[in-house]
Amino acid sequence: MSLLHEAIQDKKFDVRMVDKNLVRNVVSDKEVKASIEALPDDADNAEFISLDEVAEIKK
Repeated sequence: MSLLHEAIQDKKFDVRMVDKNLVRNVVSDKEVKASIEALPDDADNAEFISLDEVAEIKK
């Protein structure tokens, strides 16, 4: 496989490309949903901050 073809395949479900790929029939709704469901849940790794904390950082 060519380098360009591999790069395009890697970006098939990229959030910036999904709408275009759906319109062009490169991917189906079913494939997009399956791709999203396969993503890991990283909620436990999230760090939540308040707006007050952001304001303190900017000072």
